[in-house]
Amino acid sequence: MNQDIEKTALGVMDIDEKTQMVSQPQSNATQMAMNVECPVCRTPNPPSETYCMDCGFLMSSAPVALVDMPEQVSVGKLVTSDGTREFPLNPGVNTVGRENSDVLLTHATVSRKHATITVENGKVYVEDAGSTNGTYVAGKKIGPGEKIELEGGCEVTFGSMALKFEAPEVEEVSGINSRNTEDSRNIENTEAEVSEPTVQIPEAGAESADEASEAEPVVDDVEGASASDAAVMEPETKDAGRLVSKDGKMSFTITEGTNSIGRRDGNGIIITDPYCSGRHAEIVAQDGKFTFTDIGSTNGTLVNGVKLDANVPRELQESDEITIGQTVFHIEVV
Repeated sequence: MNQDIEKTALGVMDIDEKTQMVSQPQSNATQMAMNVECPVCRTPNPPSETYCMDCGFLMSSAPVALVDMPEQVSVGKLVTSDGTREFPLNPGVNTVGRENSDVLLTHATVSRKHATITVENGKVYVEDAGSTNGTYVAGKKIGPGEKIELEGGCEVTFGSMALKFEAPEVEEVSGINSRNTEDSRNIENTEAEVSEPTVQIPEAGAESADEASEAEPVVDDVEGASASDAAVMEPETKDAGRLVSKDGKMSFTITEGTNSIGRRDGNGIIITDPYCSGRHAEIVAQDGKFTFTDIGSTNGTLVNGVKLDANVPRELQESDEITIGQTVFHIEVV
């Protein structure tokens, strides 16, 4: 009997000790497992996490040694008008469009495959790929398959989406050096190299009247042109009529040829109505007739209350009411 009592007593004590011994190391193990450090970013993670909560590294794998990648040389970029988005360009062909493109523009007026921008031999070219609403460089529409070189600071418009091309400073400097190479390649001393650009600057700045008359027509700044230049350009700016708002508060001159209409600077007719697109429409004046074309504006254009189809020309009469944004206009023939 005494032996049974002793065995029972010993059994209870043994269980109590085991319970205490098991709970103690289990508690310690849990505390130790709370800090599983990520080998990449050194962030503590719970043991149940498969991936690091901070950097997403797979905790069960070993980090791979990083390889230094060569720095990619900038070849220019496209920037939105508000400066909030940038599209770096890569050497070779860069696609522009609304889907699966290097320059992805989700605007409704941009075609799925709108254009291509090619960077080659230090120059950048844009080519329209047969888009619905067209591609414009510095306000001039380019034809499908036509390849136009981009200059730093110029505006490129895809549909109604206007972007600014920014060339890298290195490229600009190298471009200047390459243009001067031919004139300065035989110059051996530093003094001669410094004087060479000095000789060329008066040529670019129109040193004489003859040089000014040849150089200035290339520039779009009419205000800076000389009297002789104004005489040469006068036939291109002949007034054909006026675009006048219904309330009489706005009036714009319509010249012979194509007149661009929009809210953004650079248009021939700038309308500040917030419902008018940056590049909204075009009016072509020719042989006393006026043709209006909406070029894929966001809010459209109405003529006598009927919305025009995008990129479909419509001949205007003096009695027609043209609604651009929320402003109503009519044509007055000069």
